[in-house]
Formats: sequence, structure tokens, C-alpha cells
Amino acid sequence: HRAVPSASSQPTTQISADGQTRITTLPNGLRIASERNPGHFTALGVYVDAGSRYEDSATSGYAHLMDRLAFRSSERFTSAESMAMIEKLGGSIMSSSSRECIMYQAAVFPHDVPTALKLLADTTLRPKILPEEVDELRMAVPWELQEVKSKPETFLPEKLHEVAFRNGTLGSPLLCPISQLNTATPDSLSAYHQRWYTPERMVVAAVGLDHDDFVRMCNDNGFADLTASASALPTLAASDPGGDTGASSKSWFNKILGGGGGRTPHAIAPGGQSVYTGGTWFESKPDVDFTQVYLGFKSAGINDERRLYAYATLQMLLGGGGSFSAGGPGKGMYSRLYTRVLNQHAWIESCVAFHHCYTDAGLFGISASCRPRNEHALLDVMASEIEAVALGKPVVSSRRPYSSLEGPSSLEVRRAKNQLKSNLLMNLESRMVQLEDLGRQVQMSGYKVPADTMVERIEAVTMDDISNAAKELLDSPAALLAQGYVDGIKKFHAQVAASHKIKI
Repeated sequence: HRAVPSASSQPTTQISADGQTRITTLPNGLRIASERNPGHFTALGVYVDAGSRYEDSATSGYAHLMDRLAFRSSERFTSAESMAMIEKLGGSIMSSSSRECIMYQAAVFPHDVPTALKLLADTTLRPKILPEEVDELRMAVPWELQEVKSKPETFLPEKLHEVAFRNGTLGSPLLCPISQLNTATPDSLSAYHQRWYTPERMVVAAVGLDHDDFVRMCNDNGFADLTASASALPTLAASDPGGDTGASSKSWFNKILGGGGGRTPHAIAPGGQSVYTGGTWFESKPDVDFTQVYLGFKSAGINDERRLYAYATLQMLLGGGGSFSAGGPGKGMYSRLYTRVLNQHAWIESCVAFHHCYTDAGLFGISASCRPRNEHALLDVMASEIEAVALGKPVVSSRRPYSSLEGPSSLEVRRAKNQLKSNLLMNLESRMVQLEDLGRQVQMSGYKVPADTMVERIEAVTMDDISNAAKELLDSPAALLAQGYVDGIKKFHAQVAASHKIKI
């Protein structure tokens, strides 16, 4: 175990084996990480180890509200002054909240770094949560909730988490419920800030900046003055194959797969470990053009590295997308959900694999849409594709009489791994992605895994790993959602699931 540093200790700095990454841990436990990559812009951010999965009934949705209160009034600046600073910087400055992180990020010219860091420090360390600003949220957030609910592509993934993790944690609402919004006060939000914005839960990161200069600027802006929480717990540590010390890190797949991030086990609180339940949810909207169906299963969390890379490859293997791009020469649409679903069923509008991964669990599955009164057949097609990969042999399906249902070939596995590596490396060309990757990895595990190490781990995935990952999906109860014309799937989903040995 690596204990949180005591107040009497000195700052310690780790340098990665390639010399690219430096991480300084201050006496209060706060970590400062940097990579000195050349470029025209400097990216910097603050990452707070908090989010919706750690909220209880009294604080549900508060991470969302803290995100919306970013860059407003603070001890040194009024809301108007903060906005004027952002306009003057002219860069990309944003905040966002997820299930396991609240992040604040900026990309600015190098000479504007002191101003940007001053703004980030004030909004994270010294916010003034004023009554009028909370009143503004009470007017704005309902419109945001209404906008999310009107779009299936944003609403249904959130509903999927609620259905799959019915006991809270990962199933807690990402956005603030109306009932909670009406009871939130400046005092309760300030108490939330005091509880979670503690130095041992924060990482300050930068890309394109000298490390010693960055540490000095962080000290000047008050990060070193934070008092460590009395409830700080030890973090689990493991050997770092690429540097001096650290812990095993697996964060990048959240960026590839669109997952919500992860973290070390010590601070999973107050809800504790997530409990996957599965379940069903159907909402009748008979007048919409398409019925939306989500079929999800419990998958690996970020702490289970080998299975995580297998699921990442499986997602690329299944692939998918929309019917608009499903055909035509030269499109390069070779994934299984394109060639075996979208290219062969004109009534299916979209079909795509997804993976949301977190520290201790994940959600893997297929989302699809079809014309009304075909939704039970769509469920059969979706289940057949997962079962075919799991069994590695033909699967009997009355809906697929003219399509081979064999498992993946070595060529498909090679293509999926190449695509996964390509996505990784192309995304890392973005400075803001580099920043988030650095900050989130250090937040979760204390050091950063270089891209070439991730490529090696992707390359090590075998066909058996992928098949076993798909088999393990079918061992858990399914989380099944449908919205639109749902009469058929409500009536027949149990029979369809049983035919594929899926637990509902």
C-alpha cells in the first residue's frame, strides 16, 4: 500500500522510463502531472475524483450541478470577470461531469497559461456558490433534461445504466433530477464541494509545459495549500513496467469506447462496489418512426485489464453504424454488424456495438433501431450476433436463413485489432485528448501507460480471448430496453431470449 503523504513529508517526483511524463505528489496528496510535448498550444486541466456513482439520495445530481457552476463566481473573480477572462483567452475552456470524474480543461497559447491556471484554480478550489447562480440552474437544468429525454441516443444509454444497476452507484442519475434541483442550496452544494474536492482526490495535469514551471505555478495558485482530508484512505499500488513507481493503469479505453472513466478501489464511496442487476424497461411511443432497442450485459471493469482489452477488440469486431453508410463500393464497412446485419436487413435502420467501462464493472451490448412491428425480430438478430462470436460456430436463427452465422475469422480479428490501434493512435494526436488521457490515468492509478504499451496489449488479444469475453456476457442477466412501438418485444422477448440462452 502507498499511504497518502503526511503533512510533514516533502514533494516527490516520478519520471517515466522514456522521460516524457513527470508526476509530482505534493505533501497534501495532490498530484501534478505533465508531458512536455512540443506544439503551438498548451493544454491543462484539473481532475476531481468524484461523480454520480458516489452520490447518495441527499446529493444525487450534485456533480452535474457543480459542472454547471464552473467558471462563475469565486473568491477572486465575479462571474462576469470569469467570463471576460475566458473571452480574452480565446481558447477551448470547458468542464464536464461523468460517473467517476469531474473535469475542468483548457487549451490556450503558452503565454496564457498563468491566466488559464488561475481561472481553473479558482473555479475548483475557491468557488462562491451564490443563491442567484443556483436560481439560474433551476431555470436552465429542466430545459437540459427535456433536451436529453427528447433524443434516444442520449436518453437511452442513461436509462440503460439505471436498469442495469438498480441499486445505485453506476445506476445513479448522471443529470440532476428535478426533485433534487428544487432542494439544492448554496450551503448543500458548498458542503458537497468541501467533501469531494480534497487534494488526495485531485490531479492537475498539463501537456506542452515545463514540469518545474508547472509545479511552481500550481503552488502559487493555492493547490499546495489545500488540507488533506482526515478520511483519506491508502491507495492500492502495483509495479509500473514503464517507470519508477506507480500502479497498473487502464484508462485509455474509456476514451476509445466512450466509457465513463475509472479509478482506484480506495474511494468507491459511499455506495461501495457496484451491483449489476440487469432488467427490462419498455416505453410505448407508437407514433415515432423507429423503435429503439438496447441489449446490454455486464462486462469487465478497468481493474480487469486482460478482459478489458478483449472487450475493446470485441466492440471493434462487431462495429456497426447506420444504414445510410452500410453499402456502396469503397466504404470499407467490414465489421460484422455491417456485413451481417445492416447489409442484409432493409428494415434495420442502425445497429452498433457499445461498451461503457468503469472501475469495477462495465456494460457491453448492441443498440439498434428498426421500423415499427419488427422489434422482436431485431432482438433475435442482435442476440444472434453475440451468440455467434461466443460459440465460434453457426447459430440457428429463423431470421437469418441466407446468412452464415459462423464465429469470427482470423482476418476479422486482425482487422478489429488494427482498427482499435488506429483509433488509439489517431485520437492521441489531439492535444486535449493527450491531456485527458494523462490526467485520468494519473487520477486512477498514479502513472501513465504509454501508447506503445497499449498497442502491445491489444496485439496480445487472441481469438479465444474474444470468444470467451462474448461467452461471459451471456452468463449475466441481460439489460433490455425498448422505446417506440414495443408491443412485439414486450410479448415475445422472453421467448427470444430463451432461444439464445439469455437470462432476462
